[in-house]
Amino acid sequence: MKVTIKEIAERAGVHRATVDKVLHNRVGVSDEVRMKVQRIIKEMGYTPNPAGRVLQKQGKKYRIEAILVEVDALPFLKAGIEQGVHNQVGFDIEVTYAISKFQDAERQKEFIDNAIAARADGIIISPINSERVRKAIDRAVDSGIPVVATNADIDGTKRTCCVGINNRKAARIAGRLMGQFLGGTGKIAVVSSAIASENNNYYVQVRETEFADFIHKEYPDIKIITTLDSFEDPQITYEKTVKLLRDYQDLQGIYITCGGVSQVGRALEESGRAKDIRVISFEDYPEVVDLIRKDVIDCTLAGELQQQGEIPVQIIMDRLVFGKEPAQSQIFTDIRVLVKESL
Repeated sequence: MKVTIKEIAERAGVHRATVDKVLHNRVGVSDEVRMKVQRIIKEMGYTPNPAGRVLQKQGKKYRIEAILVEVDALPFLKAGIEQGVHNQVGFDIEVTYAISKFQDAERQKEFIDNAIAARADGIIISPINSERVRKAIDRAVDSGIPVVATNADIDGTKRTCCVGINNRKAARIAGRLMGQFLGGTGKIAVVSSAIASENNNYYVQVRETEFADFIHKEYPDIKIITTLDSFEDPQITYEKTVKLLRDYQDLQGIYITCGGVSQVGRALEESGRAKDIRVISFEDYPEVVDLIRKDVIDCTLAGELQQQGEIPVQIIMDRLVFGKEPAQSQIFTDIRVLVKESL
């Protein structure tokens, strides 16, 4: 016989509304009562009626705040979010976009606080790795709003889940490929996004440090001679790459952890050294694919950006409609290794 919310409430000695709050992870219940109700739910084997839950929730309008960053991935993530909304047949979902500059942590914090004040049903965020953003994310979660990170993670928060590629694995793949391209010896440079700054991208930081560790251990005769902080700014990236190519005539490889690939490619083509320097980048933006076809970029690691927009919508709606939590705190999309012959 199916267990009802009323029976759970009677056994726990609480109102049915309290049980409903616990089932939907809403605020307004003490930790002691929440734990008691959760224990009784588990003991009684309660499972919600999916069909009934869907019918009950279809009349509601859901508001999701997408807090993203102005980087190369932005249009692809937005397209994925829109597809994710389209996939939720029968639900009225409104997505509002709030876009900040690459390192504007204060602005991103304000966007999160605005979403809390507006009582958003869910937040999708490409987080800037800043303490003020961490605290804002925790405030959102504590207020009952599920927060799903996309394309970038942020450590030490209560965020519900993160959807992106396994950047530790991707960085090791890039290290292995660079080592093989150079035959285990040579000088390389890294183009990154100012990881020394607090307001960085956590995943870009992982891509840089994991790659450097791998090269040091597996290919000790390959030297990383410099790291360019691009700040995800096209003009800065171009100018610094031009200077890099001028200053290091014996450079043999470039590893790009972030955006700005087209600017690096432009500088390489203008220098006439594109055929002599091995380049590894991320993602398969049209401009990256074009540079691969022209033999300027040797390889790129693509991370299914559209899925990184779609899946967070699914996670939030599963939580709101079914009370279902993601199976793990990190969901990794596939890594596709693309070279000219695989396009």
